[in-house]
Amino acid sequence: MRDATDMTSSEDRELLQQFVGGASAPAFEELVRRHLDPVFSAALRRVNGDRALAEDVTQTVFADFARKARRVPPDMPPGGWLHRHTGFVASKMIDKERRRRNREHQAATMDATLPQKGDADWAATAPLLDAAMDTLSPADRDAIVLRFFEAKDYRAIGTALGVGEDTAQKRVSRAIDKLRGALSRRGVTSTGGALAALMLTNSVHAAPAALADRVAGRALAGAANAGGTLVGALAGMGAAARFKAGAALAGVAVAAAVAGSQLTAPRDASPSVPDTDGEATPSPAAPPSTLANHAGGRRAAVPGSGRSVAEIVEDAAALWRGGRQGVTASAEALALLGQLTPAQIEEALALAGALPDRAASTLVTKNLLVHWTERDPLAALRWAQHDASLERPADVIDGMLNTWAACDPVAVLNWGGKTGTGSIRRSPLSESVLGTVFRSLAETDPDGAMTNLMRLQNPNERGQALRDALDTVQTEEEREAVEVRIGKIEFDDVRIQARRAFVEQWARHDPGAAAGYVTAAEPAWERTRLMDSLGMTWMQSDPAAAAAWWTGHAPGPDTLVKIINVWAQSDPRAAGGWLDSQGRGPATDTARTTFARQIADLDPENALLWADSVTDPTSREEAIDHIFTNWRTREPAAAEQFLTEAGWSAERTGRLRNLPNKHQTELP
Repeated sequence: MRDATDMTSSEDRELLQQFVGGASAPAFEELVRRHLDPVFSAALRRVNGDRALAEDVTQTVFADFARKARRVPPDMPPGGWLHRHTGFVASKMIDKERRRRNREHQAATMDATLPQKGDADWAATAPLLDAAMDTLSPADRDAIVLRFFEAKDYRAIGTALGVGEDTAQKRVSRAIDKLRGALSRRGVTSTGGALAALMLTNSVHAAPAALADRVAGRALAGAANAGGTLVGALAGMGAAARFKAGAALAGVAVAAAVAGSQLTAPRDASPSVPDTDGEATPSPAAPPSTLANHAGGRRAAVPGSGRSVAEIVEDAAALWRGGRQGVTASAEALALLGQLTPAQIEEALALAGALPDRAASTLVTKNLLVHWTERDPLAALRWAQHDASLERPADVIDGMLNTWAACDPVAVLNWGGKTGTGSIRRSPLSESVLGTVFRSLAETDPDGAMTNLMRLQNPNERGQALRDALDTVQTEEEREAVEVRIGKIEFDDVRIQARRAFVEQWARHDPGAAAGYVTAAEPAWERTRLMDSLGMTWMQSDPAAAAAWWTGHAPGPDTLVKIINVWAQSDPRAAGGWLDSQGRGPATDTARTTFARQIADLDPENALLWADSVTDPTSREEAIDHIFTNWRTREPAAAEQFLTEAGWSAERTGRLRNLPNKHQTELP
């Protein structure tokens, strides 16, 4: 398997920018090389070890990635986007080809089809791993992907997620606990440490050697056929690469190796030698100084180090050359920067900004600011807020505030600003920073956390901060203490918001116990809203059990719609089977319409049949019109063939053929 420890998120983003901004085929091929194994492995798990289907899924994922690269959020690690999209594509292919099997058959065949690792625990875990990951929040899922599928160290994870190294480690630990809970509800029990070890050992399989060629060629060719500036990607390819792209379009497997393709060499491409950890580190022959002139010559040595500030910055940049963040190199670079005093950091920042290697410059700058924040946060933040040369200052400041919040959360709230009445106003503090603030407070001062939560004026901020604070609740005693604090809240709207967040957090760990609390909750008027919170959360882990409980305690069309809205996103086939068992009639019409519209992009034929099962004539015809016209816009031949074979009335068929085309919004 290819070593992924040096595949940093900063490099990924730079490559993505090269591809999007300049239609760089080599940049895209490098992204494919970096992420091919994790994507193929996720596809392999989702399709029950069917390697041929996993290859098809992988090619489709990267083809979509090439087309949609412009819309990947700049702060989202590409690996996280690819993992989530792999789940969508695999689910779509399985449904269309009727290859989904029941869970018992999945467990029986997985052991025979996946490469064997000699570990029976993995054979039980693998079929359920990705479904369990789908229940996690995007932040938790990204942390798992970066740590276990891309083998990042915690410093690299922190950089990718905009948090400090310690916070990244805590986030991964919490994500593992949540993933373990999701797996336990599916019958796979394990400790957090055992699960982490299993994933580190087994979660990534090497993709077939020739797959990289087919994936990159087909994706680039498909993007070029779609038009726009991506046509330049093929124009920028060499003759051999263009031949591969054309062959991929024709379905021909090309054997030329792309795995050896490299990113354009950095400016100071001095030779490197492997260190004892297997990472590439600069050779002893260091490049000549690039900062001496900018610094006005070498400055006085930093006390105790024997190096000047300029030398420390240069040496740290050499270790991070090109954005590389290997464990050993990063540890050495951080140790170097740690020798600087707060009075020297501003000079070091000016020197870092003059480095010719922009990726290394960014890493040195960010880590200098974190180092400064740990010692003098107000001075560091003042500098970051007023320095015009800082790249993506909002993200950098968020990382600094997260570092500060982990140490002194109340000080960060004060920095955010207060009104004359003492209430925390809407401030520069982002959702990420508020989360760190209230998790830190809840761990050290639960009463203080609740007091400050109630002073947040923005309901959305308060709700998110509540969820972050409640993530620290683990024991029954802690839960009871939180319940008492919530019960003392004076204002109804704030109290019910806190109770709903409390129920959601509890339901992620023990939905049965949370259900007992909800059914006995007083006052009675709050129960319906608490049931919604419990049901929505429980649906993520065990939709069948959640649906049975929810319909038993809150029967009616609204509940059916809420259930189908959540369930159809994770398992449309199971959701459809359950909805069909509820019967046809006015009580299920709205849910059937909702379900038909939800699956229209995945399976328009079945979506039209579901729409046709609605008993209300007006709702039925409106849903059919909407689904058919969108399908015809995307796939006119397939839509027309369906209409010819559907056996519908001449009146409906004629109306549909005469409807104007609509433009279907492309899936993100």
